[in-house]
Amino acid sequence: MSGIGSAPPDPNADSELRATDSAPAFPEPASSEPTTGGEQGQVDKVPQPPDGETLDLELISISNGGRAVARHGGRAVFVPFGAPGDLVRAKVYRNRKRYAEAEIVEVVRRSPERVEPECQYYGVCGGCQLQHMSYSAQLDAKRQVVADQLARIGGFRDAVVHPTLPSPLEYGYRNTVRFLPGASGALGYTDQRVDRFLQVDVCPIAAPPINDALKALQGCGPPGEHVRVRYSDLTGELLIAPEFEAPIPTGQDSITFELLGRRFKASAATFFQVNTRQAERLVSLALDRLGPLEGKTVLDAYCGAGAFTRFIAEGAARTIGIEESPTAAADARKNVAGLEVQVVEGRAEDELSALRPAVDLVLLDPPRAGCAPAALHSLLALAPERIVYVSCDPATLARDMKTLCSTGVYALRDVQPVDMFPQTYHIEAVAVLDAVLRAEV
Repeated sequence: MSGIGSAPPDPNADSELRATDSAPAFPEPASSEPTTGGEQGQVDKVPQPPDGETLDLELISISNGGRAVARHGGRAVFVPFGAPGDLVRAKVYRNRKRYAEAEIVEVVRRSPERVEPECQYYGVCGGCQLQHMSYSAQLDAKRQVVADQLARIGGFRDAVVHPTLPSPLEYGYRNTVRFLPGASGALGYTDQRVDRFLQVDVCPIAAPPINDALKALQGCGPPGEHVRVRYSDLTGELLIAPEFEAPIPTGQDSITFELLGRRFKASAATFFQVNTRQAERLVSLALDRLGPLEGKTVLDAYCGAGAFTRFIAEGAARTIGIEESPTAAADARKNVAGLEVQVVEGRAEDELSALRPAVDLVLLDPPRAGCAPAALHSLLALAPERIVYVSCDPATLARDMKTLCSTGVYALRDVQPVDMFPQTYHIEAVAVLDAVLRAEV
């Protein structure tokens, strides 16, 4: 998530619920999945189960990507829609050198954490992966995923990872949804089983007014164009883009959201955090982790539409925001008007190296791909006293933490997972790095 309110360069990086990108689509294995448990050196000696073979599996955990994990013959087996504690009969549909993938044929013994999904399309639509698990089990699994990624990718085997901060709403929390067009104006998502259009008439994780809008728009969608529907609980307004003929108004160019009593304007093309109430908790958490701001110069890299930037600027002596998207940068300037803020339009990896004034504190909120190596090296050269990293992907968080701590200048203090996306595998996390060696790098 490139900032709490940005338009990410990568269309797959904004975690909007949509039909064609990686956020809702049934996930391929995360890069770290093949290393789940077991000894890598022993894997090649174990015969692979052939495609189509049925295995009896005890599911033990959830992987980064939302699939349950089992062990069979020393190899990991990844099972969609399984819950830790399930005993399942599963058919292998894909083999890899170090792991296999299998689909559930029968749940022989139900996990105590298995529940009935609320969505009629669950398991067909690819938007959610965890509706079959109790919410407490989802929170536990997400914490464990963060800890596992930090250990396996980052080498932080004793990292302090706090319990996941729950969302105030488990369903009905999304203020933004993007629908795929089908034939005859139909709107929907993707049938992940066959990678085809799936008409949907209700989405339980979307805010109720978005579902009301979907009913009005169904059958009116513009041919070949995605339809984005956004809702502000502050004003009750809807933004529906692009403009097309429908029973309700469409083509609005901006919408106003509210976080912690402040209003933020977001253009139609600008990303804004989709879980408004949990975003308030995320902002408060990040500000708390930054520490006292009085007299400080603070850098907000990947600042998006300026949500973090505005709150930082209310307490800091000087604030600098960097944002690549011209639209989001323009929104940020409007949202921080009247405060001591410099918004720099450009890529973080380019602009960080050009910064001249000393920076005391840094907030990073990069897209899912994480920070470019050049950005990390520039941060090390800036040597702020603290870096607060807001991540939307545990794997790239672990990778970037490893880079930042590799010189011995910084130490990872702790990590707080935040559930911005209940019922899905996506995980937000706030990590704190403190300088332990203030030296020239």
